[in-house]
Amino acid sequence: MAAAQPVDNSTLDIVEEPICFALRNEADYRVYGKFSTAKYTRPDGITTRHRSNFRFEPAGSVDEKTGEKTDRSEYCTYGPFLPDRQLILTLRTLVPVFECKTRVDTGQEIVIKGARKADDSGVDTWAECFNADGSKTAKPTE
Repeated sequence: MAAAQPVDNSTLDIVEEPICFALRNEADYRVYGKFSTAKYTRPDGITTRHRSNFRFEPAGSVDEKTGEKTDRSEYCTYGPFLPDRQLILTLRTLVPVFECKTRVDTGQEIVIKGARKADDSGVDTWAECFNADGSKTAKPTE
């Protein structure tokens, strides 16, 4: 088994002020996922990346005790970013069902979408991510 090559941390895109962005679930069911940064090398020599997990309730959900919306949240990060200030967004059930690289410095909300399949065999789940040029991605085709 080959050892992972350490990442040159001096070339990483890390910002002094955090970049914040919003994520919202428009699907009518609970969605789980995570954001991941670019790889970096820790002081002990291990190559890794930062990850932030999330869980959103169905679209329009509100916490009964606090009154806060539970279908959305804001995230902030210093990086390290993939090229063009992108992070990896992964949506999952028990296994990953969708992944994209999304630009997070556009000031626009990233929206999770969901649609029931026509044959009632389940759902398609995806996100409107942002390309390097800031344009939105479309629903993936099978």
